[in-house]
Amino acid sequence: MYRLIGIDTEGAADFRTARGRNLSVYRALDSHAQIVDRFTPALTSWSQYANYALSFRPHPRHWKGVANLNPRTFRAQSALALRRLKAQRPDFDVALQIFGMFSVAGHGFPVALYLDNTMALTLQHYPQWNPMSRRERQDWLLLEQDAYHAADLLFTMSEAVRQSVIDDYGVPAQKVVAVGAGANFTLDEVGKQEYGQQTALFVAYEFGRNGGDTLLEAWRLVRQQLPEAKLQIVGPRQRVVPPGTPGVEWFGPVKDRGQLRQLFQDATLFVLPSIFNPFPHVLREAMAMSLPCVSTAHAAIPEIVTDGLNGSLVPVGDPDALAQTLFALLSQPALARRYGQAGRDTVAQAMSWAQVGEAMTPGLAALAARS
Repeated sequence: MYRLIGIDTEGAADFRTARGRNLSVYRALDSHAQIVDRFTPALTSWSQYANYALSFRPHPRHWKGVANLNPRTFRAQSALALRRLKAQRPDFDVALQIFGMFSVAGHGFPVALYLDNTMALTLQHYPQWNPMSRRERQDWLLLEQDAYHAADLLFTMSEAVRQSVIDDYGVPAQKVVAVGAGANFTLDEVGKQEYGQQTALFVAYEFGRNGGDTLLEAWRLVRQQLPEAKLQIVGPRQRVVPPGTPGVEWFGPVKDRGQLRQLFQDATLFVLPSIFNPFPHVLREAMAMSLPCVSTAHAAIPEIVTDGLNGSLVPVGDPDALAQTLFALLSQPALARRYGQAGRDTVAQAMSWAQVGEAMTPGLAALAARS
């Protein structure tokens, strides 16, 4: 059994007990490898203050975005991670870095990366997600490119990201393997049976990037045809609809997993009309709960939701198409049930973290054997 060390962004957490998408990777690999350690290269308080000072933007959200993601943090976190890896070098055979926020490759030990997105995709689809200056973006892209080329192996959550790594960064195709990702909800034992509630559920922290404005515009059209229909909005910290808006229930962040699971169980369908979301795990969570999914045809979403089988895909930013699709599913319980049960079957058959671990293991074991 090979010895693996992980570097990620989850902070101090025990992957065997805590939840988190990064931590799910370690649980999936735990039966294949000896995981000797995992850590996050977090900046010191002084470094964080200095970084915020150097990253100032008038808009608080932009300021926070640039402070958390810029070439300075990339280099600083890389240095911190390398210092720790070199100190622990006798203890591991291969390092697994999750996401491209820093780089530890090219320093004398095998390194694999696991990616959910690239900056190139962000700049193509939703550049306002990180409002770096042009110079900072160019610097970041070069750092990212060097990291990908220096890595021995790259795993991606989707084929869309795999193609970006190859096409946008020039990485040889044989170094890049799409292994997917799992669902963080467990399957209901029986599966959902009732689809007559006329309730649509939206779950995402970032309302605008996930098509919230398009959804509200579409929902007004839906309510004209289905005056009893309800839209439940979960996740955003700031309310974007006034209290008492007809047909809209605002929950904000829901940290209680039991309450969140109940919201999924009580809904008719799940809707996420994203402008850009590189790999929305929440779609798989909804499918695990037997909900038909309505989303947009971009990035990796068509790899998760199959239009006409377990959900419906609409163009980005098209409220009319979204309204028509929502009306069709909310007004036809039999169709919603067929899509929802097909989604549950899809997750049960092909979308587990255990399968991700099995897909990663041959490549990681081969790297470890070279150590």
